[in-house]
Amino acid sequence: MRWIWLALMCAWALGAQAQEVWRWVDENGVVHFEDRPRPGAERIELSGPQTYTPPPIPERRAEEPAQPEPEPAPGYTGFSIVAPAAGETLWNIGGQLPVQLDIQPGLRAGHRLQVYFDGQRREDVPQATQFVLNEVWRGEHQLRAAIVDGQGREVASTAPITFYVQQASIQNPNRPRPRP
Repeated sequence: MRWIWLALMCAWALGAQAQEVWRWVDENGVVHFEDRPRPGAERIELSGPQTYTPPPIPERRAEEPAQPEPEPAPGYTGFSIVAPAAGETLWNIGGQLPVQLDIQPGLRAGHRLQVYFDGQRREDVPQATQFVLNEVWRGEHQLRAAIVDGQGREVASTAPITFYVQQASIQNPNRPRPRP
């Protein structure tokens, strides 16, 4: 079915390009364009369709290395956000977001966790792999976690994930109440 529509649109576009256009001005000085001639109208020659050719994408120079994915720091074989999942939609969480992290082999002595919610560091995060973030309201959000050493340097980081929070509304219920 899509191919039929595509063929019809292409045929219409080719037909529109081959049409004659006539220009005329009415008694109020308003300029009109039509596909049929009328007395006093002048024929307009149409050029080909307007097109756009984007500029070429510059090639990456040798001195610009590709940005690698963040790798776990020495001593960490894995560090990721388990919950919420990337792209997940959470319903009616009441402003409380349960978060679960996976750190392999475990948080080393002298290291601590930092959590970034929508780009802002959250100070209310306990040093545990499972916790709840408060005041998470509806909308699109990003979450990222990091491990920092005793000097405050980031030694490992998770990839940021995006998730969504939806909140049902009394004014727009999913199922309307039956009428009595």
